[in-house]
Amino acid sequence: MKKTLYIECTSGISGDMVLGAYLDLGISPELLKAELDKLEISGYRIEVEKTSRYGIAGTRCHVILVDETGHHHDGGHGHHSHVHHGDHGHAHGDPAPGYDEGAAHHHHHRSYKDIVALIEGSILDGAVKDTALAIFARVAQAEAKVHQVPVEEVHFHEVGAVDSIVDIVGAAICHHALGAELTWGSAVNVGSGTVRCAHGILPVPAPATAEILAGSDFATYGKHINGEAATPTGVAILAELATYQADRPAFAVDAVGYGFGGRDFGILNALRIFKGHTTGAPEDRVTVIDTNVDDMTGEMAGYAMERLLGAGALDVFYTPIQMKKNRPGIRITVLAEEADVAKLEHILLTETTTIGIRKYEAARLCMDRRFEKRQTPLGEVTYKICDYRDIHRETPEYEDLRRIAQERGLDLGQVIRQIEAFVR
Repeated sequence: MKKTLYIECTSGISGDMVLGAYLDLGISPELLKAELDKLEISGYRIEVEKTSRYGIAGTRCHVILVDETGHHHDGGHGHHSHVHHGDHGHAHGDPAPGYDEGAAHHHHHRSYKDIVALIEGSILDGAVKDTALAIFARVAQAEAKVHQVPVEEVHFHEVGAVDSIVDIVGAAICHHALGAELTWGSAVNVGSGTVRCAHGILPVPAPATAEILAGSDFATYGKHINGEAATPTGVAILAELATYQADRPAFAVDAVGYGFGGRDFGILNALRIFKGHTTGAPEDRVTVIDTNVDDMTGEMAGYAMERLLGAGALDVFYTPIQMKKNRPGIRITVLAEEADVAKLEHILLTETTTIGIRKYEAARLCMDRRFEKRQTPLGEVTYKICDYRDIHRETPEYEDLRRIAQERGLDLGQVIRQIEAFVR
C-alpha cells in the first residue's frame, strides 16, 4: 500500500493553486509558515481563506508581498517580472524570471544563483531543499533558453523572486509533509488567447511555460478558458513532482483538495488533488516492457540497467537470445508501474540501440513483505519477512551478511551457517 496523489489540472495550474490544494488536503497553515520561516526572506505574508466557488468548498492561498515602501502587492502582479507582466490567469502570477536587461529596469534583482544559495543555506529538510532546487532549475533553464542567455544570467525581480520562492519551496514542504510515494498528474489546460508580458502581448501558453512543458511528458490543451491558465511556476512544480497519466489510475481516494485561483473564468477555477493509497491487494497489475538488441556492448547494457533501476523500474533483467543472421543478442525486460512507463521507455530508446519496444500489462501476485531488524550473535541483521495466506518465509538480507563477513574476517558461508543455527 503506497500513499498516492493525483493532480488534476483541468483549470490549469499555478503556484498559489498548488498551495491551496495541499492546504485543503489538511496541511496546517502554521506548519507551512513555520517551515518557510527557515528561509532568510521577508517582505511577504500568507493569507489562507476557506471559501467556496460554484458551490464547491476549497482553499485560496494568497501570498501578499510588501515592498520597501510598505505597499502591499498581490503576488500575481506581473509588473515585477521581466517576462510575465500584467494580469495573470490566476491573479497570482508566479512572476517568472527573465534576462536582466540592465539599465532598462530599475528594480532590485535576485539571481538564480542567489536563490540556490538561499535554499541550500537554509535549515530546511534535505529532501525539501532538493525538490525546491529541482523545480527552480526547471524554471531557470526554461527562461535561459527562451532568452538565449546562460542560466547564471537569469534574474528575478526582487518582489517576484520572493513570490516564486514562497510558491516553490512551499509546494515542496507540503508535498513531503503528505509523504506521497506515488504522484501522478493529468494533462494540463494551459488556457487560450494571449497574455500581456514585459515584452508585449504573447500567445498562451507564455514562452517559459511552453518551454517547461516541452521538456516534460505532460500533454497539454486549451479549452474553456480565455486567458493564461498555467504559469511557469505551476507547470514546473507539476513536472518535478508528478508523472503524467492521462486517466486517473486506480487507487483508493481518502480525500480531495481544491486550490482556488484568483480569477473567474466562468468555470470552476481550481486545482484538484486526490489523496489516497494503492489497495495493496496481493494480485495487482504491472507493465512489462521488452526489446531485443544484437548490437550493444556489455558496457552499454550495464549502464542502461543502472539508469532503468534508478528511474523506478521494479526489475530489469537480460536474457540471451538468438537473433536474425545467426547473431547472438539479448532481450531486455523491464517491469514497471504504470506511472513510470513513459520515462522508462525514453531511457530504453536513448540508452540502448533499440529502435522499437513491446509492452503489455500482466497480472502479478506478490507476497506481503516487511523488514525487521534482529540481534544475532554476530550483530544486527535485517530480515525480509514474507507472508501469503498460510505461507510464511523469513530471509536474512544479503547486504548485512556480507557486511558481517567483511567486518569479522569470516567466509560468507560461515556467516550464513551461524545465522541459520541461531535462528533454529
